[in-house]
Amino acid sequence: MDDLLRELKPHGSFRTITRGGNVLFQGEIPRHVMVVRSGIVRAYTITSIGEERTVALYGDGDIIPLTWVLGATADSFFYYEAVTDCRIFQVSKPAFDDYLSANPERLRAMLSRTATIYTSLLLRITGLEQSRAIEKIGFTLYYLLFTRSKEIRPGVFRIDVRLSHALFGSLVGLTRESTAKNMKLLRDRKIIDYSSFTYTVNKAKLEAFLGEDSFRDLSM
Repeated sequence: MDDLLRELKPHGSFRTITRGGNVLFQGEIPRHVMVVRSGIVRAYTITSIGEERTVALYGDGDIIPLTWVLGATADSFFYYEAVTDCRIFQVSKPAFDDYLSANPERLRAMLSRTATIYTSLLLRITGLEQSRAIEKIGFTLYYLLFTRSKEIRPGVFRIDVRLSHALFGSLVGLTRESTAKNMKLLRDRKIIDYSSFTYTVNKAKLEAFLGEDSFRDLSM
């Protein structure tokens, strides 16, 4: 990230988007590669009955929309919205491509980042496949633990996103009421704690709850 900003800053600019502001529309052809510098951006889609479904959350260092940046799509697959006030660095795609191709280490770093995103989305899909609401939430917490957390003391991680029950419910396709009920169950088991939309997670207890020993090998 530091290398990217240092090298590309003369060729790009910063953009500030206030909470609730639009970053991209679904189907829009992006004009820039965008790198989130601060704040949280969500990608979402709208169902046939008009309900919003959050697809993913992006924070510091994330590149959007990645499928367009890598040439896999011609436009934006989703809507992108600022969940909090955001500061975004934007640069032309040719300048970004030149930056990557100039150094093999940068290409390897991009490959590594893409692999991390791929792994996290497998966790996200696993969560959506669960039949019980509490397990949907548990796997989604692990997805957030993997992508958007910081270890604040040994084995305990703070999810670095302010999540209302409504936003979390949108991530897993549950109502706010169902999300709140099951979050309380997880807190009663001392797997998580939360206050003012900020969540902390006991990683070992969450893994034991999910019953997936293999998760312990994932790096944070």
